Amino acid sequence: MKILFLSSQVPHARSIGGHQIVYQRIRRLIRKGHQVGLAALERGDTQQTDDPLYNQLVQCRRVPAPPRGTSLRRLKDYALSRVPPPFWPYRSRAMSRVVGDMVEEHRYDVVLAEFCSMGQYLYHNPWLPAVRKIISTHECTSMSARTPMYLPERTLFKSAKEHLITRDLARFEFNLYRCADRVLTLSQEDRFTLLAHAPELRVSVVPAGVDLEYFSPPITRGSEESILFTGQYQDEPNRDAFEWFVARAWPRLKQQRPQLRFFVLGPNPTPAMFALARNNPGVELLGEISDIRPYLARANVFVAPLRMGSGLRVKILEAMAAGIPVVTTSTAAEGIPVQSGVNAMMADDPAIMAESIDLLLSDPVLCRRMGERARAMVVERFNWDRNIALLEDALEEVRNKK
Repeated sequence: MKILFLSSQVPHARSIGGHQIVYQRIRRLIRKGHQVGLAALERGDTQQTDDPLYNQLVQCRRVPAPPRGTSLRRLKDYALSRVPPPFWPYRSRAMSRVVGDMVEEHRYDVVLAEFCSMGQYLYHNPWLPAVRKIISTHECTSMSARTPMYLPERTLFKSAKEHLITRDLARFEFNLYRCADRVLTLSQEDRFTLLAHAPELRVSVVPAGVDLEYFSPPITRGSEESILFTGQYQDEPNRDAFEWFVARAWPRLKQQRPQLRFFVLGPNPTPAMFALARNNPGVELLGEISDIRPYLARANVFVAPLRMGSGLRVKILEAMAAGIPVVTTSTAAEGIPVQSGVNAMMADDPAIMAESIDLLLSDPVLCRRMGERARAMVVERFNWDRNIALLEDALEEVRNKK
C-alpha cells in the first residue's frame, strides 16, 4: 500500500510523545513492505537529516513551519479567519500545495494526517486530488482546550473567553473529522468523546506502542534520590503540570527529603518555568536530550502531574516499559489500564501525590514490584507488533471503502 503521512514536526528516533508514535508507525509500516511518504513542517530545532529512516521513504518533503504572526496579523486573523487559533501555528499555504503535489505525483492510496492540526490539509484543500483520507487525532483539541472546572485559576473572564474559542474550535475540528474517511484515536475514551459529539463518524482505536527493546529496565538503578518528568513545553498541559507540581507538591517532598532532585526533560521550557526552577532548589530543567534512557535508569519515580488535556500519554508507557514506578493523575492516566497501588500510584491531590512519591522512595521493594507489574501490562497491551496490525487493518478498510 502507498501511504502519505502528514506530521506537524519532522519525526525522528529521538522524538518524544506523539512524534515518537509517528516515527514508529512509519518505520514499522516500511518494514512490513508498504511504500511510505512524509510531508512535515520543519522547525529549526527538529532538523534530523542523519536518520536512516529517511532513505527508506518514497518521498519526503519538509516545509518551513509558519512564523509567529505579528500582533496586527493575529488581530486580523481573529476577526476574519475561519481557522481557529490553535491551528494557526500549523497553517501553511505552501504545505497545502506540497501535499497536493505529492499525492498527484505518487498516487497514494491513503493520506494519513497525524494530529488534528495536520487534518486541515485534507479539508477544503484546492490542490488535493481525490484520495482516501484518515485523521489520527492524538487528542480531541476542542476538549483539551477547556480548562477543567476544578482548577482554582478558573475565572469568569477565562470561562467566557474559553466558551467563545472552544465553540468555534469544536465546529471546525469536527468538520475536519467529517471530511475524513476514517478517524483514528489512541484510546477508547477518546473514541467515546468523538462519538458523543458526532455519532456519524467512523472511528477506530489504534493505540500507541512502546519499543520494548529500547525501553527496557536497567540492570542497576541510580543510588541518588530523584524523580523525573518529561514533556513538550510548548503544550499548555505540560507547562501547567510542571508549574502545579513545583508549586504544590515539590515543597512537601523537599521538606521531607532535602537531597531529592527533580529532573525535567523536554524541549521549549519557558522563562516562567526557568524562574520557578531557580526559586526551588533541586528542580533541574535539562531541555531536550538525545537519549532519555539514562534518566529513566537514574530516577526512582516518574511523575505525570497533568491536570488538563486528553489522549494517551506515551511518556507514561515508556517509563513503565523501563520498569520505573509512576505516580500519575487520573487525567494523565487516561487510556492506560492503571490499577492504583498495583502497577502505578494515582493521585489528583498534591498532598496525596507527595505522599505517594515519598512512600515509593522509602520502599525499594515496592518500587521494584510496581515497576515489574507496570512493564508486564505494557508488554501485554502496548506491543507495537499488535498495534501496527490494527493500523494496517484500518488503512486496508479505508483503501477498499466503497
